[in-house]
Amino acid sequence: MSQIRLHLAADAAIAPNMSRPAVSVVIPVYNRADLVGDAVASILAQRFENFELVVVDDGSTDESVKVVEAFGDPRVRIVRHARNKGIPDARNTGLDAAQGELIAWLDSDDIARPGRLEAQAAFLRNNPDIALVGSCAGKINQAGRRKRGVRMPPLAPADVSAWLLFRSAFQQSSVMGRAEVLKAYPYQRSFDVCEDLDVFVRLSRTHALANLPQVLVDRRVHPGQTVCQRQNRIRECKSGLYAGLLEEVGMQFDAEDLRRHTLLGKTKLKGVVAPPDFLQWCDGWLRTMRERNAESRYVACEGMTLATAWFWLLACRVAIPTIGRSAAVRAYFRSPLARGLTGAAGQRWLARGAPILLGIRR
Repeated sequence: MSQIRLHLAADAAIAPNMSRPAVSVVIPVYNRADLVGDAVASILAQRFENFELVVVDDGSTDESVKVVEAFGDPRVRIVRHARNKGIPDARNTGLDAAQGELIAWLDSDDIARPGRLEAQAAFLRNNPDIALVGSCAGKINQAGRRKRGVRMPPLAPADVSAWLLFRSAFQQSSVMGRAEVLKAYPYQRSFDVCEDLDVFVRLSRTHALANLPQVLVDRRVHPGQTVCQRQNRIRECKSGLYAGLLEEVGMQFDAEDLRRHTLLGKTKLKGVVAPPDFLQWCDGWLRTMRERNAESRYVACEGMTLATAWFWLLACRVAIPTIGRSAAVRAYFRSPLARGLTGAAGQRWLARGAPILLGIRR
């Protein structure tokens, strides 16, 4: 496990005229003139002061650059592509341009809460074995008003590694990592979507990754999101990525198994009706994943137990329109998979996340 130690001053508000900023925040933008101003403003309003903001304009044809320039803040640098190159190249340009000891990402349609940089920089300073940290994420609508619901990710490194077998364990806009590490893991052009998931998987093989049980960013839900526009391509990239991971775990599968596994990470299947045998398949599939992982030790068994328990719960939820709520609830409790949420890892995760899930801490 690579341990790269970061030495930050105890006072988070370090004088901003130091030669190297503590944090580089990178915002890639392409034709988001109506939204990027909110993202930039949320960073300039951070309580943590020793940062630079690198905005990578990926060949925008609208007023995105003018919106950013209008802030007139010396902490903001704009790096421009002459033409649109796509998100992997835009992210890599940001990595190259970042001068900070830490690099934090924020998408141009999302916003950071005021304590975000402060909390994550302190966590990485106090946990030198962690290479990257994310957080819980709230939701806002297109107008910027908060919506109900919080994305509660896995928190501990072992749980994060297991989660990545099913879906991303991070909200991309919430992550901050050590520059020395992140610059060694550039984004791949072949992942024109899911580029973040690919990087997280590669990072998790050699570094410890974690999440904080705090809502530090808000994700904007709107029709222009990539997740709304390119569903088929997203499924294609995920299938290719998961095929390699499942083989490393020791799973044997066909095309239909892979398709169903890829859908397991979704809490809802838009336009897809779960087949009648979906839960029976899930039960057997997830139990087999536990067994094969116990042999291959691809991820920690405790993390796999928690992940399979959680995705079993989601599978039962997805099956409700097909078999009914009562049948789905009975199926959930009949399976030994359910007990994973009451085990040691499950209890720790739920205990730390309960204030967020219950709305006590926002």
